[in-house]
Amino acid sequence: MVFASLSFTFLLLPLFLALDGSARLAGAGALRNIALLSASLLFYTWGEATNVFLLLVLGIINYAAGKHLPGSKKPRLWLAAFIAVNLSVLIWVKYVPWMLSFIVPGLMEKKAAMPLGISFFTFHAISYLIDVYRRQVAPAKTALAFLTYFCMFPHLVAGPIVRYAQVQDDLLTRGPDRELFAFGMYRFLVGLNKKILIANSVAIVADAAFSMSGIGNLHFFDAWLGIFAYTIQIYFDFSGYSDMAIGLAAMAGFRFEENFRRPYSSASMREFWQRWHISLSSWLRDYLYIPLGGSRGGGRATYRNLLIVFFLCGLWHGANVTFILWGLWHGLFLILERLPPGRMIARMPVVFSRSYALLVIVIGWVFFRAENIHAAGVYLKDMFTLSPAAPVLTYHVLACTALAAGVMLCLAPDSCYPAPTSRKPENLPVGAFCLQGILAVASVILLLTGARNPFIYFTF
Repeated sequence: MVFASLSFTFLLLPLFLALDGSARLAGAGALRNIALLSASLLFYTWGEATNVFLLLVLGIINYAAGKHLPGSKKPRLWLAAFIAVNLSVLIWVKYVPWMLSFIVPGLMEKKAAMPLGISFFTFHAISYLIDVYRRQVAPAKTALAFLTYFCMFPHLVAGPIVRYAQVQDDLLTRGPDRELFAFGMYRFLVGLNKKILIANSVAIVADAAFSMSGIGNLHFFDAWLGIFAYTIQIYFDFSGYSDMAIGLAAMAGFRFEENFRRPYSSASMREFWQRWHISLSSWLRDYLYIPLGGSRGGGRATYRNLLIVFFLCGLWHGANVTFILWGLWHGLFLILERLPPGRMIARMPVVFSRSYALLVIVIGWVFFRAENIHAAGVYLKDMFTLSPAAPVLTYHVLACTALAAGVMLCLAPDSCYPAPTSRKPENLPVGAFCLQGILAVASVILLLTGARNPFIYFTF
């Protein structure tokens, strides 16, 4: 089940709000956690019935691990063992079939679908265990509190990556907050409209361009149009999901951190990773880059650490060499920006530095979207080669209109956007709420057509 679906919007969401409201009226925090955990398990079971037991078993193991760590005589050894358990499950279901496919061709085509969101809830578990080991958080007081955090449906299958410290107080007690609830409704509608009206619409052009590439039918103009469409699609798809997750959590009384801050307006790749998928980039910084030594060991050590981090960042996104190349592409430009050419870029007028960053980002998305290295190479060749084929994708009028709207929304000044967050929900403009409500009607109408509607990050 996806958030941007009729079954969720008109069935599971009202059911959850009714359960949560009843538990809140009863005045028992534990009842609210039971309601949220029950709704989360129902949400996961709806699409992943065979894997819900794996989710629960991992949740129980990590709860027990968190309880064991503080009093153990060899906490570092136990931490390594518990992290190994989590990573072993992830590697077994996500990477072993891929590695074996190099030995047994065609194996990846026959493998079973991996559990939804396993990359995300594995990172949730690891961050919790490390924070307990570092004594930055106390272990969860009850199994109910931890399982509610671990299985919470807003962030379960596609993030954002939420640390236990961010929600531990709300798990124990969260009272009624009308402003936070209204903010949650607003953010849910924003995410729904981003997904349906923009991401799904431009996907037509992106999919058509990549399917035409390599068979001699893709004009270089269509190649650029297609990758720009994918650039808009993946941002509005994933940021739309994050908006919906933040909104759903707010309606349940939780205050998630922001996951995107207009990343395509970045003037460098370093700034891009401060704005794009913030929960992932901060996780990689705190639990991988800094423990590796960060930038403390001089230039060569810093460059090595960046390449390791972004190699693993790419691999985390999927079992494919194209994802690894995408990660290394970003890592190389982060290194470049620390060298003299990067300092020259930083001194350029902002319009040029932003153009540089956007070009790097767009080319990187070719690796991310392509099915394999060969397909990525062919598409890049199409982008930079004049072909005899005629442009055809411009005939997708509605998709190109959505693309133009997406570009304007990405590049508009910050002053054009309302600034409410889950931390400051009182800044919500009434006019913006009403506009999103009107657009949501159009989104529901499109959902009624039964159009294809997956979230890109559900596959990770």
